[in-house]
Amino acid sequence: MWWCLPNSLKNLKVVKLKKYISKLCGVCIVGGAGKRLRPFTSDQPKAMLPVGIEKRPMLEFAIKPWIKLGIKNYVFCTGYKSESIEDHFGDGKNFGIKIDYSREKTNLETGGAIKNAIENNILNKNAPIVVFYCDDLVRLSPFDLVKMHIGGTKHGFKATIVTTNKFKTNYGIVEAKIQKSGLKKVTDFREKPLIEKNANVGLYVFEPDVLELIDRRQSPFKLEKVIVPELVQMGWLMMHEISWEDWIPVNTDKEYEKVAKTDLMDFYSKVL
Repeated sequence: MWWCLPNSLKNLKVVKLKKYISKLCGVCIVGGAGKRLRPFTSDQPKAMLPVGIEKRPMLEFAIKPWIKLGIKNYVFCTGYKSESIEDHFGDGKNFGIKIDYSREKTNLETGGAIKNAIENNILNKNAPIVVFYCDDLVRLSPFDLVKMHIGGTKHGFKATIVTTNKFKTNYGIVEAKIQKSGLKKVTDFREKPLIEKNANVGLYVFEPDVLELIDRRQSPFKLEKVIVPELVQMGWLMMHEISWEDWIPVNTDKEYEKVAKTDLMDFYSKVL
């Protein structure tokens, strides 16, 4: 552990971590039309929906942990009503960062959005990146995530996926047993229970080798359907686990109405 090491080695590790963070680029995929959130997204992109009792754009909260970590360079992969995002965030100067925009003329899906940024020389595929979405508000220590990721690269891992330790389903779960009659007898019913499985929160750290895989693909394609399964097959993907309470997904009108009333500064208070 760090606190058991001589000060010279502790400082060496800190210097290495800071150097790695200085190379990181934050890539936020915000090009979707947010159809599941209509009518809220009829005249603005999901990223600009006001959330929390603070009534600030959702993307502001999604990006805060990475600014706090010290990432200075960002690429926003935009599409639907991109001008709204660009008018608010500009070049990032007001947020103490630098933002470049990779604009989609047609829907390229999540993987295609990153490929588009690479092809247009907006994203450097020779440097590591953090990928996140605006509609997954995640409370975690970015420092711990990056530290774990760097440690994983020494063991052959090229990517880290962030998951919750369990998740709450939106559906009632029914279990049944087939009877001799051939009919199915219900043996258990639980309304919207916590499922003891890890859930993807849409947050990744990728090494350049992963960006090379993305660049080889033909757009459009989804990151989660094409690239993530390939990373699993190659043995390149490791997991960073957080508590399910530290994840606020915003994919439905009910989820949005809930987060719109949440004290998000309090939610993030442990990490910001």
